[in-house]
Amino acid sequence: MVGFRSWATVIANLLVPVGILTFSSGFFPYKPLIPGLATFEEGDEHAAPAVFEKVIFMVVDALRSDFVYSNDSGFSFTQSLIRSGAALPFTAYAGSPTVTMPRLKAITTGSVPSFLDVILNIAESDTSSTLAFQDTWLAQLKARGERLVMYGDDTWLKLFPGMFDRADGTTSFFVSDFTEVDHNVTRHVPTELAQSDWSALIMHYLGLDHIGHKAGPKSSFMIPKQQEMDSVVTEIYTAMQNEQHLRSTLFVLCGDHGMNDAGNHGGSSAGETSPALVFISPKFEALSGRRESPVEPFDDLQYYRTVEQADITPTLAGLLGLPIPLNSLGIFIPEFLEMWEHGSQKLQILNQNAKQLLNTLKTTFPGTKFGPEGIESCASGAESGIEAAQCAWARIQELISDGADPEDSYSTIGPILLQFSEVAQDIMSRTASNYNIYRLCLGLFVTGIAVLAVLPFTYAECKRHISSGLFLVFMVITYGLMMFASSYVEEEQQFWYWICSGWTFYLHVRSESARSDSHKRTQSLTFWSGNGNMIVFAITQRLLRRWNQTGQKFAAEPDIARTFFPRNPDIFWGLLILAYADAGIHLLRNLPVSGLPQLGALLLAVLAFTFKLHFVASESPELLDGTFISQLVEKWPYSLSLVLHARIVFYGIGVVILLALLTGMTARATRTSHHTIHEALHIFLMTQSRATNVPLFLIFRVQASIISAMNLTGNEVTITTLIFQYMTFFAFGGSNAISSVDLASAYNGVGSYSVILVGVLTFVSNWAGPIWWASQSHRLRPKRPEQDHLTLLTFHIAMSLASVMAACTALRTHLFIWTVFSPKYLYSMAWATANHVGVNILGELLFSVSR
Repeated sequence: MVGFRSWATVIANLLVPVGILTFSSGFFPYKPLIPGLATFEEGDEHAAPAVFEKVIFMVVDALRSDFVYSNDSGFSFTQSLIRSGAALPFTAYAGSPTVTMPRLKAITTGSVPSFLDVILNIAESDTSSTLAFQDTWLAQLKARGERLVMYGDDTWLKLFPGMFDRADGTTSFFVSDFTEVDHNVTRHVPTELAQSDWSALIMHYLGLDHIGHKAGPKSSFMIPKQQEMDSVVTEIYTAMQNEQHLRSTLFVLCGDHGMNDAGNHGGSSAGETSPALVFISPKFEALSGRRESPVEPFDDLQYYRTVEQADITPTLAGLLGLPIPLNSLGIFIPEFLEMWEHGSQKLQILNQNAKQLLNTLKTTFPGTKFGPEGIESCASGAESGIEAAQCAWARIQELISDGADPEDSYSTIGPILLQFSEVAQDIMSRTASNYNIYRLCLGLFVTGIAVLAVLPFTYAECKRHISSGLFLVFMVITYGLMMFASSYVEEEQQFWYWICSGWTFYLHVRSESARSDSHKRTQSLTFWSGNGNMIVFAITQRLLRRWNQTGQKFAAEPDIARTFFPRNPDIFWGLLILAYADAGIHLLRNLPVSGLPQLGALLLAVLAFTFKLHFVASESPELLDGTFISQLVEKWPYSLSLVLHARIVFYGIGVVILLALLTGMTARATRTSHHTIHEALHIFLMTQSRATNVPLFLIFRVQASIISAMNLTGNEVTITTLIFQYMTFFAFGGSNAISSVDLASAYNGVGSYSVILVGVLTFVSNWAGPIWWASQSHRLRPKRPEQDHLTLLTFHIAMSLASVMAACTALRTHLFIWTVFSPKYLYSMAWATANHVGVNILGELLFSVSR
């Protein structure tokens, strides 16, 4: 029976990734695109001439709107251009997913990118997301025989292979670099401004985004970086005024996305979806468009007028005299229509935009007819959706058929053309992705088979331990139902906090009952010791809940990590020192050797602490200001680089683990070996955690000690550590939003970008809590067959994954499918593959082999 159970568990764990791949291929398909390049209609006598001959397109990664427009901005020169009328400012709405690759696709094609680009954005070597064969404003320039130049984020080189005549790319993922990554762009600026052989100069600066990831938007590095970017704007604008070959140049300053209060992005919060967008040229001064600057936002991070990020594409096309790319869903920004003198030219711009959007509507809805014959049914004005687009186009055709002079009809037809474009954009932006329903159902079916494979043995285990088994079933069913509600998905941390409280209360009652039966003479002492432990546990649990506020509803509420520690830095440093002292002492006690080598354990803890101190001093110096530890930093000879310092710590941890494995080959030393590996892992996880999260490991110690005193069965240990894995993920600041992915420690010890190393370190940084409790499960578990543990874990992960797949399938047309449910599915993939397979199963196999 045990052997059959093992095979059933193995089969189930093989089916889970198969189900994920199958479901993903149907859930994240590439969207169908209209092939070819757009062209102008022949013989158009009212064609609008180009206003500009060249374009300088400057992307500052994560340039949130308030970084440019607020009173706290470092863009003083840019603000002076806004006041003078030479710059027209907007807030560009960047829809989710707010990561670089899909946002660049939106900026250059004008289309809505696929959510699959979130995954492709991570793979530096990926070329499957190329835009080489898609219609973009860059391709239109190239087709006209123009020369293009690019410096900065090499995502542009991946998207547009062979497009640029001169280029120098920089990896966008090495977030430890605040300075060189931008200097590498700026050093080319003087040379290119002096050249006249290009028509498009593209620059993509990364330093501001890196500062956000490492230290947040309020970092002391942020204003100097903004001032540095503003100086580039100054240099370019001065050249535009002085150089004859730059007199007819359009300068665009924009962000690809913004950032949230933690400095991350990928989600749909106002901070992430509100980048700045500024069009700059001395020609704009004639528009009488002078505005106040700085200003206060009229809504959450909304300054001036908000436009869609996709609107950049048709606006550039119109101003540069290019056809609008075929797949664009953008609308020409009407503020720029005054750049043309004649109404016929303005009408031509709007008409070209409307016809291009009409083409996309006809392609998407092939059975829908657009013509003047439907005007009678539109008289009520109650139409919506595709009917609204039909009616707007019918009105346009009716007015055109009157034969009025285009110069005179602009005031009449122009607003209706804009209305049609807005309706068409809204329809196309809301159109659901072309899901492959067969693959969705097949992936769900395969995952369901994985559940059925381990269901009989899970039932037998739950029947053998009825109370804990019922709790597990209740937890799995409740969690599955919760996945069908967007608000519950956003606030999933609340579920795990409550489940953890309920489970520990059950364990306490069960443990106290067992103690009372076996120690009736010391019942009073047992009562006080047991309840004392639960009081301590309740306090630590409350601290975990308030350590990092996460989710959506309470994300901005005060917490310990981001509110209390900055106000009380001495307490923070005291706890940090205590955490590393605790780690060093525990490693010293569990080291399988004695004598002089034991000093290495203390040295490793000291090196790990000094690395974290070095890290904070370099990335978040505000945590040191006015503290007792600041004097140590001033006197500390930081001759080591952060990369080398981290590597020394990692090498030390590796030596300890190797020593534990070598000495653990004897049966007598096996248990000591396990403890040593856990303590080495403890230091490694502290190294990969944000400094403000390191004291959480002290709480883990206390909670593990209390749990170990309860004498849990193997079934109870499995459920306990499973709950604590999920609960601590959220306690560390994790959520179901892409923007909560923490990259601050993803480059420790990494000198250059490596997708494997950075991927592993990123996972460890974000799953430090779950990894710690997965390791702790081996120390808590009594000697019993390991198959029970893996069977229950497999049943839970397969059921959870099936629930999320079912929710994504049933709610695939939901308004929040791409902002809530799709990110949740990505996290479910990570839990099922990286955490379940890579941590729980692999850890279990290593543990079994060494027994």
